[in-house]
Amino acid sequence: MEIFMMQDSQIKEKELRLRLFSVDILKELKNIYTYKELSNFFNIQESLICRYVNGRTIPSERQALEIVTRIKNKEFLYNFFIRKIRVYEDDFIDVSNLLFYPNLLRTFLELYLIKLNKVNDITKVVGIASNGIPFATIVASILEKPLIISKKHKDSTQIQYIEENIRESNGVISTIYLRGDYISKKDKILIVDDVIRSGKTLLSLYNLIGKANANVVGALIIATNTDIWKYKFANKDINLMVLFKV
Repeated sequence: MEIFMMQDSQIKEKELRLRLFSVDILKELKNIYTYKELSNFFNIQESLICRYVNGRTIPSERQALEIVTRIKNKEFLYNFFIRKIRVYEDDFIDVSNLLFYPNLLRTFLELYLIKLNKVNDITKVVGIASNGIPFATIVASILEKPLIISKKHKDSTQIQYIEENIRESNGVISTIYLRGDYISKKDKILIVDDVIRSGKTLLSLYNLIGKANANVVGALIIATNTDIWKYKFANKDINLMVLFKV
């Protein structure tokens, strides 16, 4: 009897999460679209969407599922997010606006992670400080795997680090670090970063993980505006996925 009660409780909790998630999606979309546009998109009355967004009520399980299913469209989400990316005159690619829509972004990333080769083999996610951390955090949460941060400094002289040098464009040598006690030869790593240009940082991190005898399963990059990085990985056994070419 207790087993059936637990199962029923879990089902109800899952249903409630779906219903609340659909409301979160509507709230994020409302920052861009009018109630009328949302009504046409979801085929739901404007007044009802208004009540959902304002927290007066929440969708039924059936309607919540229809809302989430309608949003889980890669083409829609791609077009939604690529308009949020800005490239400045100094070649800076700004993807920070994507983080204003965390539930939509999570949904979009889930669609791509499903198609990532060996995704089920991943044991840890490695993010690059600092701009890449929010995206790496979302990916680690989706995969339910630990997140390790690569930094350009050591936090303590008492902690074991592995390190790798990067030759910057101005000839200056910088160094990136990973905690040695957080990674081992048993690990299969997914690297996540916000932007790739020359590919030097990603290649150095790839080599750095290799020093720990761990295996890089793949890399997920949010955006780029060039192809010059590709030659650096031509002979590397790494599944490198870039979501947006801007």
